[in-house]
Amino acid sequence: MTKGGSVILRIYFVLVTFVTLMMLIFSVSDLLNITLRTFVFSAADAPEYPSYCDNTIQTKEACDIQKTDEIKSAHVRKQQSAVRDIAMILVAAPLFWLHWRVVYRDWTEEQEEKNA
Repeated sequence: MTKGGSVILRIYFVLVTFVTLMMLIFSVSDLLNITLRTFVFSAADAPEYPSYCDNTIQTKEACDIQKTDEIKSAHVRKQQSAVRDIAMILVAAPLFWLHWRVVYRDWTEEQEEKNA
């Protein structure tokens, strides 16, 4: 921002910086969660409730198909989350950097004016 920048412009830059920082934090933490559940703590990725299959209504083959479909859908959800998080990081990182640079430059100019 330049000298005498409006208050609304300052609020805009600070808010965008804050929102993009939150996007980065949540995306990175979700990616870290996915990575840890996949490679380090694989038991933590197990479903909380086992799939229920009533043998009186469904055949054994239908139960097996249901179980494999649930496993596949869990993998798909994990991949969709990873793609969403990577996309959010790719969008939020440059926006954060650009807006933070302006906010920081404005803050340092104010500090220099106060000290002068």
